[in-house]
Amino acid sequence: MKPKSECIACLVERTKYECDMALNDDREKIFALKEFIAFLVEHLDKERKSPAFFGTEREKIIKKRSGAKDPHMGVKRRSNEVAKGLLPEAYKFYNAAAKNGNTIEALIRIAAAANSMEYGVKGYSYDDDIFKGDFVRTLKEKLNWDMDSIMSAIKERKKILYLTDNAGEIFFDAFLVGKLIEMGKEVVVSPKNAPVINDATTEDLREAIASVGIDIQNRGMLKVIPSGSCIGVSLEEAEEEFMDLFSDNRYLVIAKGMGNYEAISEFEAEPELGLKGRLIYILRAKCEPIASSIGVKRGELVAKLV
Repeated sequence: MKPKSECIACLVERTKYECDMALNDDREKIFALKEFIAFLVEHLDKERKSPAFFGTEREKIIKKRSGAKDPHMGVKRRSNEVAKGLLPEAYKFYNAAAKNGNTIEALIRIAAAANSMEYGVKGYSYDDDIFKGDFVRTLKEKLNWDMDSIMSAIKERKKILYLTDNAGEIFFDAFLVGKLIEMGKEVVVSPKNAPVINDATTEDLREAIASVGIDIQNRGMLKVIPSGSCIGVSLEEAEEEFMDLFSDNRYLVIAKGMGNYEAISEFEAEPELGLKGRLIYILRAKCEPIASSIGVKRGELVAKLV
């Protein structure tokens, strides 16, 4: 997805939000903003530069100026605790759906609803306490999807590459992965191998897997191969092991969240990747540029097969 005019204001506003989180000195905040805005102006008209590309550079600037390896650590820990506390509700929702044979829809709803956990998006308000109170209702919201094609895509492939998004929601992702394994799927999960915004890292994933209790007998069906340390996926920076799976036609790719959509939608049509018919985006469309790009209403839960 190419940056829209609204994205420019959002990127700068997000930079200020993160400067306030990571930096104490106002002069240092101004320098960080100046450096990011200069980078934005220099690269804005270049090919295949999505909002995720600029967000990744923003994180590098703020890390460099703050000296913090993970400026979002506090937010991530809080999100993880909130999600852990809500896992019993996910189990209840799934078990009720299973009685009617609607297990795949339940899993997609859980994954999409979990993508509500996001801070710092311009025009999108998120609060942990409100989310805890609204989670069950969120699971039942309208889901914008092509049910038949997505269900067929999941049923037909045995191998799944699952690209995670934020901390917090990683616990619901782990729940979903566990259920996919129970269905006989071989699942490769791709978190980040180093901190970038509030995205889930391999450490967050390990904690989430332990919390959902994936049966040790099924651990052979689960592999962890990070997608890199960029927001979304960068074809230039992702390691060869990940790219081999990403371009392997045997794998259904499930990409969670807006960052993955922003980045991957820029190159999803590349013939050498062969993603058509085997790529599913799952997210909440939290901003207007994302919603209009996908063709849904802002705020909707979305599952889209490319």
